[in-house]
Amino acid sequence: MAEKQNTQLGENVDTLPHSLQKNIESIAKNEGFITYEVTSKNLSTKGGSYMGILYEVYIQGKTNKGDKETNIFVKNIVTDEQMKIYSVTDVFAKEAFVYTELSKIFTELQVEANIPNEGRFQMAKCYDECNPKSIILEHLGKKAFRVYDRMEIIPFDYAKMCVQQLGKLHGLSMVLQERRPDYFNKHIATMKQPFNFEEDWYGFVNNMYNYSINCLDPDVKAKFGQKIMDKVNDYPKYMSDTSGFCTFCHGDFKHNNVMVKEVDGMPIEIVTVDFQISHYGCPILDFLYFIFNGTDQEFRDKHLSKLKDLYYESMRNLLENFGMNISKIFPRMEFERVIKEKLDFGLMINVFYVPFLFAAADEAPDVANESLSDLSFKVDRRFTQRFRGVVDDFIKWGYL
Repeated sequence: MAEKQNTQLGENVDTLPHSLQKNIESIAKNEGFITYEVTSKNLSTKGGSYMGILYEVYIQGKTNKGDKETNIFVKNIVTDEQMKIYSVTDVFAKEAFVYTELSKIFTELQVEANIPNEGRFQMAKCYDECNPKSIILEHLGKKAFRVYDRMEIIPFDYAKMCVQQLGKLHGLSMVLQERRPDYFNKHIATMKQPFNFEEDWYGFVNNMYNYSINCLDPDVKAKFGQKIMDKVNDYPKYMSDTSGFCTFCHGDFKHNNVMVKEVDGMPIEIVTVDFQISHYGCPILDFLYFIFNGTDQEFRDKHLSKLKDLYYESMRNLLENFGMNISKIFPRMEFERVIKEKLDFGLMINVFYVPFLFAAADEAPDVANESLSDLSFKVDRRFTQRFRGVVDDFIKWGYL
Protein backbone atom coordinates (compact mmCIF):
# COMPACT_ATOMS: atom_id res chain seq x y z
CA MET A 1 0.00 0.00 0.00
CA ALA A 2 1.34 3.44 -0.88
CA GLU A 3 2.35 5.68 1.97
CA LYS A 4 -0.24 8.32 2.74
CA GLN A 5 0.83 11.69 1.43
CA ASN A 6 2.07 14.02 4.15
CA THR A 7 2.33 17.74 3.57
CA GLN A 8 4.11 20.29 5.72
CA LEU A 9 3.89 23.95 4.88
CA GLY A 10 6.72 26.30 5.70
CA GLU A 11 6.01 29.23 7.98
CA ASN A 12 5.49 31.72 5.17
CA VAL A 13 3.46 29.57 2.78
CA ASP A 14 0.21 30.65 4.39
CA THR A 15 0.90 34.08 2.87
CA LEU A 16 0.30 32.59 -0.59
CA PRO A 17 -3.23 33.02 -1.94
CA HIS A 18 -5.37 30.00 -1.07
CA SER A 19 -5.95 29.07 -4.72
CA LEU A 20 -2.20 29.11 -5.32
CA GLN A 21 -1.61 26.85 -2.32
CA LYS A 22 -4.01 24.36 -3.88
CA ASN A 23 -2.15 24.56 -7.18
CA ILE A 24 1.15 23.85 -5.45
CA GLU A 25 -0.35 20.84 -3.70
CA SER A 26 -1.55 19.56 -7.08
CA ILE A 27 1.92 20.02 -8.57
CA ALA A 28 3.48 18.12 -5.66
CA LYS A 29 1.12 15.23 -6.28
CA ASN A 30 1.79 15.20 -10.02
CA GLU A 31 5.54 15.37 -9.39
CA GLY A 32 5.29 12.14 -7.40
CA PHE A 33 5.98 13.45 -3.91
CA ILE A 34 4.95 11.15 -1.07
CA THR A 35 6.00 13.37 1.80
CA TYR A 36 7.14 16.92 1.27
CA GLU A 37 7.55 20.41 2.65
CA VAL A 38 6.63 23.59 0.79
CA THR A 39 8.33 26.93 1.38
CA SER A 40 7.91 30.17 -0.51
CA LYS A 41 9.43 33.59 -0.90
CA ASN A 42 7.87 36.82 -2.09
CA LEU A 43 10.26 38.39 -4.60
CA SER A 44 11.16 42.03 -4.90
CA THR A 45 11.23 43.00 -8.56
CA LYS A 46 13.49 46.03 -7.99
CA GLY A 47 11.56 47.99 -10.57
CA GLY A 48 11.57 45.17 -13.11
CA SER A 49 7.93 44.09 -13.04
CA TYR A 50 4.63 45.93 -12.70
CA MET A 51 2.12 43.26 -13.67
CA GLY A 52 1.79 41.07 -10.59
CA ILE A 53 3.23 39.62 -7.40
CA LEU A 54 6.17 37.26 -7.89
CA TYR A 55 6.94 34.20 -5.77
CA GLU A 56 9.56 31.49 -5.55
CA VAL A 57 8.08 28.22 -4.31
CA TYR A 58 10.15 25.20 -3.27
CA ILE A 59 8.85 21.67 -2.83
CA GLN A 60 11.28 19.35 -1.05
CA GLY A 61 10.58 15.78 -0.03
CA LYS A 62 10.56 12.13 -0.94
CA THR A 63 9.24 10.23 -3.93
CA ASN A 64 9.30 6.53 -4.71
CA LYS A 65 12.61 7.19 -6.44
CA GLY A 66 14.22 9.04 -3.53
CA ASP A 67 14.72 12.64 -2.44
CA LYS A 68 13.52 15.34 -4.80
CA GLU A 69 13.31 19.12 -5.03
CA THR A 70 11.04 21.05 -7.40
CA ASN A 71 11.62 24.78 -7.83
CA ILE A 72 8.75 26.90 -9.12
CA PHE A 73 8.34 30.51 -10.21
CA VAL A 74 4.90 32.11 -9.91
CA LYS A 75 3.52 35.38 -11.19
CA ASN A 76 0.23 36.00 -9.40
CA ILE A 77 -2.40 38.48 -10.50
CA VAL A 78 -2.95 41.69 -8.52
CA THR A 79 -6.70 41.72 -7.99
CA ASP A 80 -7.05 45.20 -6.49
CA GLU A 81 -5.16 47.03 -9.20
CA GLN A 82 -6.39 50.37 -10.54
CA MET A 83 -4.62 50.13 -13.90
CA LYS A 84 -6.66 51.76 -16.63
CA ILE A 85 -4.41 51.74 -19.69
CA TYR A 86 -4.86 47.96 -19.97
CA SER A 87 -6.77 45.18 -18.23
CA VAL A 88 -4.52 43.12 -15.96
CA THR A 89 -7.12 40.34 -16.03
CA ASP A 90 -6.91 40.20 -19.82
CA VAL A 91 -3.12 40.18 -20.01
CA PHE A 92 -2.88 37.36 -17.46
CA ALA A 93 -5.43 35.33 -19.42
CA LYS A 94 -3.45 35.95 -22.59
CA GLU A 95 -0.19 34.79 -21.03
CA ALA A 96 -1.85 31.67 -19.63
CA PHE A 97 -3.06 30.85 -23.15
CA VAL A 98 0.43 31.24 -24.58
CA TYR A 99 2.04 28.99 -21.99
CA THR A 100 -0.64 26.32 -21.68
CA GLU A 101 -1.75 26.05 -25.30
CA LEU A 102 0.29 27.94 -27.88
CA SER A 103 3.67 26.79 -26.56
CA LYS A 104 2.59 23.17 -26.97
CA ILE A 105 1.60 23.81 -30.58
CA PHE A 106 4.93 25.48 -31.29
CA THR A 107 6.68 22.44 -29.82
CA GLU A 108 4.57 20.04 -31.89
CA LEU A 109 5.40 21.92 -35.09
CA GLN A 110 9.13 21.93 -34.36
CA VAL A 111 9.14 18.23 -33.45
CA GLU A 112 7.25 17.38 -36.64
CA ALA A 113 9.93 19.23 -38.63
CA ASN A 114 12.70 17.32 -36.81
CA ILE A 115 14.26 20.53 -35.53
CA PRO A 116 16.77 19.58 -32.82
CA ASN A 117 16.08 20.98 -29.37
CA GLU A 118 18.98 23.42 -29.51
CA GLY A 119 17.61 24.87 -32.75
CA ARG A 120 14.08 25.51 -31.50
CA PHE A 121 12.39 28.58 -30.10
CA GLN A 122 12.77 28.16 -26.35
CA MET A 123 10.13 28.90 -23.71
CA ALA A 124 9.97 28.12 -20.02
CA LYS A 125 8.14 24.95 -19.01
CA CYS A 126 4.74 25.70 -17.53
CA TYR A 127 2.88 23.43 -15.14
CA ASP A 128 -0.61 22.15 -15.93
CA GLU A 129 -1.86 24.20 -12.99
CA CYS A 130 -0.91 27.44 -14.79
CA ASN A 131 -4.07 29.54 -15.12
CA PRO A 132 -5.26 33.10 -15.78
CA LYS A 133 -4.69 34.08 -12.14
CA SER A 134 -1.37 32.36 -11.56
CA ILE A 135 1.35 31.90 -14.19
CA ILE A 136 3.21 28.87 -12.81
CA LEU A 137 6.54 28.02 -14.42
CA GLU A 138 9.76 26.15 -13.84
CA HIS A 139 12.20 28.31 -11.89
CA LEU A 140 14.82 29.11 -14.50
CA GLY A 141 16.92 30.92 -11.93
CA LYS A 142 17.59 27.57 -10.27
CA LYS A 143 18.89 26.30 -13.62
CA ALA A 144 21.57 29.00 -13.77
CA PHE A 145 19.54 31.40 -15.93
CA ARG A 146 19.48 35.09 -15.10
CA VAL A 147 18.60 38.44 -16.61
CA TYR A 148 21.07 41.18 -17.38
CA ASP A 149 20.91 44.43 -15.48
CA ARG A 150 18.02 46.34 -17.04
CA MET A 151 20.03 49.59 -17.14
CA GLU A 152 23.16 48.20 -18.79
CA ILE A 153 23.94 47.88 -22.51
CA ILE A 154 23.34 44.31 -23.66
CA PRO A 155 26.34 42.26 -24.88
CA PHE A 156 26.49 41.79 -28.64
CA ASP A 157 26.73 37.98 -28.42
CA TYR A 158 23.56 37.93 -26.34
CA ALA A 159 21.83 40.32 -28.75
CA LYS A 160 22.64 37.99 -31.65
CA MET A 161 21.04 35.06 -29.86
CA CYS A 162 17.97 37.13 -28.98
CA VAL A 163 17.21 38.37 -32.49
CA GLN A 164 17.66 34.83 -33.80
CA GLN A 165 15.17 33.56 -31.21
CA LEU A 166 12.79 36.33 -32.17
CA GLY A 167 13.09 35.32 -35.82
CA LYS A 168 12.18 31.76 -34.86
CA LEU A 169 9.12 32.97 -32.94
CA HIS A 170 7.84 35.02 -35.86
CA GLY A 171 8.70 32.21 -38.27
CA LEU A 172 6.66 29.76 -36.20
CA SER A 173 3.72 32.13 -36.46
CA MET A 174 4.01 32.00 -40.26
CA VAL A 175 4.18 28.21 -40.12
CA LEU A 176 1.14 28.03 -37.87
CA GLN A 177 -0.80 30.25 -40.26
CA GLU A 178 0.18 27.99 -43.17
CA ARG A 179 -0.30 24.62 -41.46
CA ARG A 180 -3.29 25.31 -39.22
CA PRO A 181 -5.08 28.28 -40.76
CA ASP A 182 -8.40 27.77 -38.96
CA TYR A 183 -6.70 27.71 -35.58
CA PHE A 184 -4.54 30.70 -36.50
CA ASN A 185 -7.48 32.78 -37.65
CA LYS A 186 -9.51 31.95 -34.55
CA HIS A 187 -6.87 32.25 -31.83
CA ILE A 188 -3.95 34.32 -33.16
CA ALA A 189 -5.30 36.78 -35.71
CA THR A 190 -7.88 37.85 -33.11
CA MET A 191 -5.28 38.71 -30.43
CA LYS A 192 -5.55 42.47 -30.08
CA GLN A 193 -2.88 44.66 -28.53
CA PRO A 194 -3.89 45.25 -24.88
CA PHE A 195 -3.73 49.01 -24.42
CA ASN A 196 -6.70 51.30 -24.01
CA PHE A 197 -5.74 54.44 -25.89
CA GLU A 198 -8.05 56.76 -24.00
CA GLU A 199 -7.72 59.62 -21.50
CA ASP A 200 -5.51 57.77 -19.01
CA TRP A 201 -3.16 56.66 -21.76
CA TYR A 202 -2.61 60.18 -23.04
CA GLY A 203 -2.18 61.47 -19.48
CA PHE A 204 0.52 58.85 -18.95
CA VAL A 205 2.26 59.69 -22.22
CA ASN A 206 2.25 63.43 -21.53
CA ASN A 207 3.61 62.83 -18.04
CA MET A 208 6.49 60.70 -19.29
CA TYR A 209 7.14 63.00 -22.26
CA ASN A 210 7.57 65.96 -19.93
CA TYR A 211 10.21 64.03 -18.00
CA SER A 212 12.08 62.61 -20.98
CA ILE A 213 12.16 65.80 -23.01
CA ASN A 214 13.79 67.66 -20.12
CA CYS A 215 16.75 65.29 -20.38
CA LEU A 216 17.73 66.97 -23.66
CA ASP A 217 19.97 69.98 -24.11
CA PRO A 218 17.80 73.11 -24.15
CA ASP A 219 18.51 73.91 -27.80
CA VAL A 220 17.66 70.33 -28.90
CA LYS A 221 14.51 70.41 -26.78
CA ALA A 222 13.42 73.72 -28.29
CA LYS A 223 14.02 72.61 -31.87
CA PHE A 224 12.77 69.02 -31.75
CA GLY A 225 10.51 68.73 -28.70
CA GLN A 226 7.22 69.12 -30.56
CA LYS A 227 8.39 66.88 -33.41
CA ILE A 228 9.16 64.15 -30.87
CA MET A 229 5.67 64.49 -29.40
CA ASP A 230 4.17 64.28 -32.88
CA LYS A 231 6.01 60.97 -33.36
CA VAL A 232 4.83 59.67 -29.99
CA ASN A 233 1.23 60.35 -30.98
CA ASP A 234 1.62 57.75 -33.74
CA TYR A 235 2.20 54.94 -31.22
CA PRO A 236 -1.47 53.81 -31.01
CA LYS A 237 -1.59 53.58 -34.80
CA TYR A 238 1.58 51.51 -34.94
CA MET A 239 0.36 49.09 -32.27
CA SER A 240 -3.16 48.67 -33.63
CA ASP A 241 -2.44 48.52 -37.37
CA THR A 242 -2.86 45.02 -38.81
CA SER A 243 -3.22 46.08 -42.44
CA GLY A 244 0.29 45.00 -43.43
CA PHE A 245 2.32 41.84 -42.85
CA CYS A 246 1.50 40.51 -39.38
CA THR A 247 2.41 37.63 -37.10
CA PHE A 248 2.06 36.61 -33.49
CA CYS A 249 4.12 39.20 -31.60
CA HIS A 250 5.64 38.99 -28.14
CA GLY A 251 4.91 42.64 -27.42
CA ASP A 252 7.47 43.07 -24.64
CA PHE A 253 10.60 41.49 -26.10
CA LYS A 254 13.38 43.19 -24.16
CA HIS A 255 16.44 41.99 -22.30
CA ASN A 256 14.80 41.53 -18.91
CA ASN A 257 12.30 39.19 -20.59
CA VAL A 258 14.94 36.99 -22.23
CA MET A 259 16.79 34.98 -19.60
CA VAL A 260 20.35 33.86 -20.27
CA LYS A 261 22.68 31.09 -19.14
CA GLU A 262 26.39 31.82 -19.34
CA VAL A 263 29.61 29.82 -19.22
CA ASP A 264 32.78 31.77 -18.50
CA GLY A 265 30.89 35.00 -19.06
CA MET A 266 29.61 34.04 -22.50
CA PRO A 267 25.91 33.40 -23.25
CA ILE A 268 25.22 29.81 -24.28
CA GLU A 269 21.43 29.55 -24.00
CA ILE A 270 18.46 31.91 -23.76
CA VAL A 271 14.78 31.46 -22.89
CA THR A 272 12.02 33.96 -23.63
CA VAL A 273 9.52 34.73 -20.86
CA ASP A 274 6.62 37.11 -20.13
CA PHE A 275 3.98 36.97 -22.86
CA GLN A 276 1.39 39.27 -21.29
CA ILE A 277 1.53 41.90 -24.03
CA SER A 278 1.49 39.36 -26.88
CA HIS A 279 -0.77 40.20 -29.78
CA TYR A 280 -1.24 39.94 -33.54
CA GLY A 281 0.65 42.73 -35.21
CA CYS A 282 3.73 43.91 -37.09
CA PRO A 283 6.71 41.69 -36.16
CA ILE A 284 9.19 44.46 -36.92
CA LEU A 285 7.96 46.28 -33.81
CA ASP A 286 9.20 43.38 -31.64
CA PHE A 287 12.64 43.69 -33.24
CA LEU A 288 12.79 47.46 -32.79
CA TYR A 289 11.49 47.21 -29.24
CA PHE A 290 14.35 44.88 -28.36
CA ILE A 291 16.98 47.06 -30.01
CA PHE A 292 15.88 50.35 -28.49
CA ASN A 293 15.34 49.02 -24.96
CA GLY A 294 18.81 47.59 -24.47
CA THR A 295 21.30 49.46 -26.65
CA ASP A 296 22.96 52.84 -26.83
CA GLN A 297 24.01 54.94 -29.79
CA GLU A 298 27.49 53.41 -30.05
CA PHE A 299 26.05 49.88 -30.03
CA ARG A 300 23.56 50.72 -32.78
CA ASP A 301 26.26 52.32 -34.92
CA LYS A 302 28.30 49.12 -34.74
CA HIS A 303 25.71 46.37 -34.74
CA LEU A 304 22.20 47.38 -35.85
CA SER A 305 22.70 46.38 -39.49
CA LYS A 306 24.15 42.98 -38.55
CA LEU A 307 21.37 42.24 -36.07
CA LYS A 308 18.76 43.15 -38.67
CA ASP A 309 20.34 40.64 -41.08
CA LEU A 310 20.49 37.91 -38.42
CA TYR A 311 16.83 38.43 -37.55
CA TYR A 312 15.71 38.07 -41.15
CA GLU A 313 18.00 35.07 -41.73
CA SER A 314 16.58 33.36 -38.65
CA MET A 315 13.03 33.66 -39.99
CA ARG A 316 14.20 32.34 -43.36
CA ASN A 317 16.04 29.38 -41.80
CA LEU A 318 13.09 28.43 -39.61
CA LEU A 319 10.73 28.44 -42.57
CA GLU A 320 13.09 26.30 -44.66
CA ASN A 321 12.62 23.51 -42.09
CA PHE A 322 8.99 23.43 -43.21
CA GLY A 323 9.62 23.76 -46.94
CA MET A 324 8.47 27.39 -46.89
CA ASN A 325 10.13 30.28 -48.72
CA ILE A 326 10.30 33.59 -46.89
CA SER A 327 10.70 35.43 -50.20
CA LYS A 328 7.11 34.51 -51.01
CA ILE A 329 5.79 35.46 -47.56
CA PHE A 330 7.86 38.44 -46.42
CA PRO A 331 10.28 39.45 -49.22
CA ARG A 332 13.50 41.15 -48.19
CA MET A 333 12.55 44.33 -50.07
CA GLU A 334 9.28 44.54 -48.12
CA PHE A 335 11.10 43.76 -44.88
CA GLU A 336 13.48 46.69 -45.50
CA ARG A 337 10.58 48.98 -46.39
CA VAL A 338 8.76 48.17 -43.15
CA ILE A 339 11.93 48.62 -41.09
CA LYS A 340 12.36 52.08 -42.56
CA GLU A 341 8.69 52.95 -42.13
CA LYS A 342 8.48 51.78 -38.51
CA LEU A 343 11.96 52.68 -37.26
CA ASP A 344 10.72 55.68 -35.27
CA PHE A 345 8.89 53.21 -33.01
CA GLY A 346 12.24 53.07 -31.23
CA LEU A 347 12.01 56.80 -30.49
CA MET A 348 8.46 56.48 -29.18
CA ILE A 349 9.22 53.79 -26.64
CA ASN A 350 12.23 55.72 -25.34
CA VAL A 351 9.96 58.62 -24.47
CA PHE A 352 7.52 56.72 -22.27
CA TYR A 353 8.62 53.09 -21.68
CA VAL A 354 12.39 53.02 -21.36
CA PRO A 355 12.40 55.40 -18.35
CA PHE A 356 10.80 52.56 -16.38
CA LEU A 357 13.86 50.41 -17.05
CA PHE A 358 15.88 53.12 -15.33
CA ALA A 359 13.60 53.44 -12.29
CA ALA A 360 15.68 53.37 -9.12
CA ALA A 361 15.19 50.04 -7.35
CA ASP A 362 14.16 51.68 -4.08
CA GLU A 363 11.67 54.01 -5.77
CA ALA A 364 9.98 51.73 -8.30
CA PRO A 365 6.64 53.28 -9.28
CA ASP A 366 3.42 51.59 -8.15
CA VAL A 367 1.73 51.70 -11.54
CA ALA A 368 -1.13 49.49 -10.34
CA ASN A 369 -2.35 51.95 -7.73
CA GLU A 370 -1.08 55.41 -8.70
CA SER A 371 -2.48 57.73 -11.33
CA LEU A 372 -0.25 57.39 -14.38
CA SER A 373 -0.86 61.03 -15.24
CA ASP A 374 0.78 62.06 -11.96
CA LEU A 375 3.30 59.23 -11.65
CA SER A 376 6.63 60.38 -10.29
CA PHE A 377 9.73 58.29 -9.63
CA LYS A 378 13.48 58.62 -9.53
CA VAL A 379 15.18 57.73 -12.81
CA ASP A 380 18.83 56.73 -12.91
CA ARG A 381 21.08 59.40 -14.45
CA ARG A 382 22.17 56.94 -17.16
CA PHE A 383 18.83 57.43 -18.87
CA THR A 384 19.77 60.98 -19.86
CA GLN A 385 22.72 59.85 -21.98
CA ARG A 386 20.70 56.96 -23.43
CA PHE A 387 17.81 59.20 -24.44
CA ARG A 388 20.05 61.88 -25.91
CA GLY A 389 21.69 59.23 -28.08
CA VAL A 390 18.33 57.99 -29.34
CA VAL A 391 17.17 61.49 -30.25
CA ASP A 392 20.49 62.19 -31.95
CA ASP A 393 20.10 59.02 -34.02
CA PHE A 394 16.65 59.99 -35.25
CA ILE A 395 17.85 63.48 -36.13
CA LYS A 396 20.75 61.94 -38.05
CA TRP A 397 18.46 59.41 -39.78
CA GLY A 398 16.07 62.17 -40.89
CA TYR A 399 13.02 61.29 -38.80
CA LEU A 400 12.98 64.57 -36.84
